[in-house]
Amino acid sequence: MSLVVFANIMKNSVANLFISPKDKPNYSIYSSKTDTKLIKFIKKAYIRWAYFIATHLTLTIVICIAASCICAVKVLKTPYKNDPIGHIPYGARARYEYAVEEEFKNLNGRSILLIISVLAKDNGSVLTKEILEESVMIDDIISNNFTINNHITGQDESFNKFCRSFCLINEPVRLFYRTFVIQQERLKSNQPVNERINLDYPTATIYGRRINLQLNFNGVILSNKNSTNINSTSTITNMDYVKMLTFFYRGEGSAETTEEDVRKYELEIVNEYKPKYVRTSILSFFYIDAEVTRGGLSMMPYLAVGFAIMIYLAIFACICPLMANVTAIGVLLYFGVRNGSILCITPFLVLAVGKISSYQSRITEDCVAHRIAQVLSETGPAILISALTNILADGVGAFTGSPEITLLCIGNMASIFMDFIYQLTFYTAVMCIAGQAEMSNEIGRLNIQSIKVDNESQLSHIVDNARDQIKSQCSWLLNKYVELLTNKFVALIIFCLWIIFITFSILGINRINIELKPTELFPNDSPLIEASNLIKDYIVPQYTVAHFYVNNPGNLSDPLRLQNLSNMVAELENLNSSWGTSWGAESSYYFIREFLDYERLYQDNGEIVENGMNQTKQPFSEQDLNDFLDWPEYKKWRGFVHLNKNGTLQRFFFTTAYYGENLKRFPEKSKLLYALRSVIDKYNDKFNVSVYTDDGIFLDLIDNMPVDAWQSALGILLSMAFICFIFLYDTFTVIVVSAAILSIMTGMTGVVSWFGVNLEPIMMAALLISMGFSVDIPAHVAYHYNVAVNLKSHSNDPLTVEQRLRKCFSAVALPALQASLNTNLCIIGLALIPLYMAQVIVKMLVTCILLCVIHGLIIIPCIFTLINIISKSFAKERRKVESVSSNSFT
Repeated sequence: MSLVVFANIMKNSVANLFISPKDKPNYSIYSSKTDTKLIKFIKKAYIRWAYFIATHLTLTIVICIAASCICAVKVLKTPYKNDPIGHIPYGARARYEYAVEEEFKNLNGRSILLIISVLAKDNGSVLTKEILEESVMIDDIISNNFTINNHITGQDESFNKFCRSFCLINEPVRLFYRTFVIQQERLKSNQPVNERINLDYPTATIYGRRINLQLNFNGVILSNKNSTNINSTSTITNMDYVKMLTFFYRGEGSAETTEEDVRKYELEIVNEYKPKYVRTSILSFFYIDAEVTRGGLSMMPYLAVGFAIMIYLAIFACICPLMANVTAIGVLLYFGVRNGSILCITPFLVLAVGKISSYQSRITEDCVAHRIAQVLSETGPAILISALTNILADGVGAFTGSPEITLLCIGNMASIFMDFIYQLTFYTAVMCIAGQAEMSNEIGRLNIQSIKVDNESQLSHIVDNARDQIKSQCSWLLNKYVELLTNKFVALIIFCLWIIFITFSILGINRINIELKPTELFPNDSPLIEASNLIKDYIVPQYTVAHFYVNNPGNLSDPLRLQNLSNMVAELENLNSSWGTSWGAESSYYFIREFLDYERLYQDNGEIVENGMNQTKQPFSEQDLNDFLDWPEYKKWRGFVHLNKNGTLQRFFFTTAYYGENLKRFPEKSKLLYALRSVIDKYNDKFNVSVYTDDGIFLDLIDNMPVDAWQSALGILLSMAFICFIFLYDTFTVIVVSAAILSIMTGMTGVVSWFGVNLEPIMMAALLISMGFSVDIPAHVAYHYNVAVNLKSHSNDPLTVEQRLRKCFSAVALPALQASLNTNLCIIGLALIPLYMAQVIVKMLVTCILLCVIHGLIIIPCIFTLINIISKSFAKERRKVESVSSNSFT
């Protein structure tokens, strides 16, 4: 090549490399005749944007990095805060019941609630002197050795000092231990047991005082009183075996302590106290919050799996979504959104959807701005559709389900939006820089190629032949694949298999369980799992407690009103059904009974003497409540009542208990809850009563989740169809895509149900997010197939189905497979995390992506083939009819 030619090439290359953005691009070369007006407008906007970015590279990159860093600082400095009822659907009755319970017990701030279960290290019975002694020692240590700062007095206070109401709730264990030792010593010295001490379960009697043991003694097996061993515990008590002793520590919230003080106090006990001779299991509100947060944070190291498969530009394809994620979450935190641990999932989700644009064909034009414009005009509409569908799916999810789903959807929606912005700014700028380097290398290669060398020519020829051979093999494979799918027998078989799959999925949906176990929120190695299982196995079947809050007691000195209240309590104490039976009045903590006894105790046949005159006294006198609560033996009731400033009763709560092995199962617990609600609803207009059970916030899922799920799915399906219609503007494409989304949704839900996934908020969140993925591949396949209808063959005839599918697959198949593989590789790291939430996300998304590929590259083409065969058959029959009619007429 002459020096003059080389100089001209060099001059043109450099000139084109640094083309001015003021030069108006030729928009017509980027558009297609089949593009709708909206698509043409979007492409024009992308082209203008490409030329702008090409000349503002440094500024664009600096702004993006600065924004990400500022938001990253906010994310790192914001502590995680989880909502204990965040997974409960909006509108669920349990949300109101929980709010009433929280308002009553945490009126002046976050109260302390600590539950410690004591077990024998050999898993034997705790009814031994040594274990009972160690248990009482534990109670002393927790009550006296751990302190919380009082900000008003400036002193550190132990539980015994700051406790006001529920201070004696563990007294039955202490009394039982003392009298148990007394009786044991009498037996050892061959003396009869003290008849004034009866330590039988469920209610012991100690020197005339009745003590309920049910709250503190759990996993009880009663003896048959036939033991002949004088040292046997059956001589002292009717309990032959007790699995564990449970201690409760509840301190009322006050202005003297902050929520952070309470958190430190509870976690100090959890982390610092280690007993020597027994095994303990600890539960507390902030310990649960810490474990849920730990589960969320455990997912973060596995982001490295998504990065491990990326190099060079693909590294920036990973960085871009993560920058977008940290920016979006940071902005949300600046606006006061709660930093829930469920947001730890969003980096995986945005990483999965944020790199599809990196899989593009190499453009070989001679201008960086032109190349970027070409890339954005070709991929921009698809990226925009994908972003909008994902954002819309999250938008629908944000207004349905539960607060945790709303938080996840808002976080994911904001992350995808910021990822779309960063793709158009940061990643586009990085591609421009890479394009400059690539074009500089091309100029160098042109310079070298001007001097021909035999060995280099031979090597170039070998490379070209290898490339041509690979293209030929790929073309042959594509042709064979299309021939296979367009075979009517193969298409019919695949269609039948698809129908079988849909049937299989519907059966799976019908058998899906609706249940969220509290343990599913914790990491698999969390000690709280054992604590929760102990409660389920040993406390729930023997002592399921229901709290009833009477918010409008009214004037209980009215005998009729007091009788109505007593009738309601009696009904609640005598329930029984398939779930089990009530323990009756002996299990109830109902202060009015003891108050009436107190009133009778200080009356003489219903009369009292005041100022020398006999006056008849009412059975219930609110004037005596303060005096009643000041008595040492009745101080335990202070936590059960709220009095007005004038000493009258404002509201109170009482408890009663139920038992039954079936209460281990959520459906049976739900039946019990509905039975309790049906009773109090009859008296609600009089007393405004609400019920609270520990599992109630999860039980309402059984009724709410199916409705929320199908309503959300329908809303997203209609939204997807609308987005596809306004962008593609073709009814046929919209119908095909909508049918595919419905099929994918049905298949995804049915398949995961066979893998043991329950219908609960975590699964529903994954379903909502997955539906945003489900539209991409079916929409692209249907769109490219439909566009090919306007193309002509070499003989100027319309393209056949086989030719249209070949055109469609040549444009869609490889990017679809690359994007699907990429997405799976990004989220597969979650499968390594021993966390239920992560496992559900993996199962849902992997199933969704596989079904998207199967529908887009197999099922939809086969349906097109069958539709073509059927339409040809109808056309042939119509021509026969027309021919017969024509002959008859002639």
